[in-house]
Amino acid sequence: MKRLVYALLLTTLIYSMAEAKIFKAYNGDVDFNHSKHMGLYPCTECHEGPPRQFGINKEKAHKLCLGCHKKEGAGPLRHCGECHGNGKKE
Repeated sequence: MKRLVYALLLTTLIYSMAEAKIFKAYNGDVDFNHSKHMGLYPCTECHEGPPRQFGINKEKAHKLCLGCHKKEGAGPLRHCGECHGNGKKE
C-alpha cells in the first residue's frame, strides 16, 4: 500500500513539473514547453541537484536558455519575439 501511495505522489510530482511554464516579461511573456525539453535533455542540464522549480530572472534565463540554444544551434536564436510572445506586450 505504501508503494502505491509513493508511486502516485511521484507521478503527480513529475506531471506537475512537466506542465508548460509561463515566464512573465515586460516585452512579452515566454511560453516555455517544459515537457518537450524534458524529453530531449537530462534534468541536470538546467537544474542543480534534484529537479525542482527555481527562480529565474532575465539574466539567468538569457544565460541558460540562449546559451543552450546557441550551443545546440536550434530553437529561438535571433529575435526577442521568438521567445517573448512574438514581441507582443501584454
